[in-house]
Amino acid sequence: MSYWTDRQEQLKRTAEKDEAALKKRLEKFYDAEFKRLDKEIAAYYQQYGEDNVITYRRLLQNLSEEDMTLLMERMEAFVQKYPQYADLMPVRESIYRLDRLQGLQYSVYMTQAEIAGYTDEQMKPYLTKLSQKGLNYGMETLGFGKNFYSINSDVVKQFVDTPWCNGENFSTRIWNDTQKLAQYLSTDIAHGFARGDSYDRLVRNLQQRFSRVNRRDAYRLIYTEGTYVMAESSIKPFEDDFEQYRISPVLDGKTCSICRGIRDQVFEIKDRKPGVNFPPLHPRCRCTHEIVVEDWDKWIDDYVANHSGDKKQAEKVTGRLKDGEKSAIIKLPRYKEAVIPASKFTQYALNPDKDVDKAKAFKSALGYDLENAKDLIEQINAKLPEYEAIQKGDRGWGMTYEVIMDITGPNGKTAKVLTAWIDDKNNGEMRLTTVHVDD
Repeated sequence: MSYWTDRQEQLKRTAEKDEAALKKRLEKFYDAEFKRLDKEIAAYYQQYGEDNVITYRRLLQNLSEEDMTLLMERMEAFVQKYPQYADLMPVRESIYRLDRLQGLQYSVYMTQAEIAGYTDEQMKPYLTKLSQKGLNYGMETLGFGKNFYSINSDVVKQFVDTPWCNGENFSTRIWNDTQKLAQYLSTDIAHGFARGDSYDRLVRNLQQRFSRVNRRDAYRLIYTEGTYVMAESSIKPFEDDFEQYRISPVLDGKTCSICRGIRDQVFEIKDRKPGVNFPPLHPRCRCTHEIVVEDWDKWIDDYVANHSGDKKQAEKVTGRLKDGEKSAIIKLPRYKEAVIPASKFTQYALNPDKDVDKAKAFKSALGYDLENAKDLIEQINAKLPEYEAIQKGDRGWGMTYEVIMDITGPNGKTAKVLTAWIDDKNNGEMRLTTVHVDD
């Protein structure tokens, strides 16, 4: 794994831990909010129903003064806690004209508003922390230490709640999703009462939409916003000293055609645009980025000249020096022209009839078999420039090389895969000769 890719993976793993903790907090809150709504619906059936059914006409009677007061108090408490949403609350005068059905629908609206407020409240510190880690990752790579930026830095905050997608920030998207779901739930309630649904059936139908959609929308937002903040903050420190980057997709069975199609292109850092040529390219995008430098020796000379620094520090920036020792990243010669015969996979490595041990290892470790051999070939080809190639000697037919790389399979697991190559003297090809999971 290259220095750059390794650092991005470290940052990503740290973000995933914080993301998992955030999801647990949200799940706990969502469950509590639905239980509160469930109790309110149960009270309606107990108060206005007969034989576990509420007639639709009884719901068209005016909301009681006591219920109106409780609803207004709930809205006032919400506005006090989340003043940024104050203008989205219904005006007080409209409450006095509600019937019982509308009163319950407003309660649904308030339940979703509470969820939006809490989600917004939890997202900001998560993204702020992720932004700080992304920036400090970049600064540490450039030799400025591990904690260059504090959590309260203005630079850290600039990536959080930014309207980067269709002119909307994440707070706006949270509320838009919330309003849509509240409308669906309100319609579900009205239709359920009109059909004469029992309490059990009505709540069961509401819970399916409530639980599924709330979580789906929140998780999509967490992942997509997290990708945006991580990508933007981690590339920011490199703007002054580097010019180009390329997209680095995960490249497994779940990688979409958008990410696969763009991975070979090189872009200017100053021209990056999230959603177009920079992560996230789409909702739930898992891509990162890596710095591209065609001539590292020239870059080192320029860095030393521009910063009046010593060469050893510049080499450390490139990842060539680790712990004070030279550790050159040697790419496979002519890797861009490397030939990967499909037969090496379909007739040997992934074929249990030809090589049962190799095929079994690929299947159990990564989930690769004859059906998805193409994905494995594409991933190996894409990762060749990221890993060190070790010369294994020339036995008369051409220099041989070994490249061991981390491969992520369609089962979501990552394993080391050994690939062997020969610079064939007979036909001039740099060709794959064998491949297997490296135990």
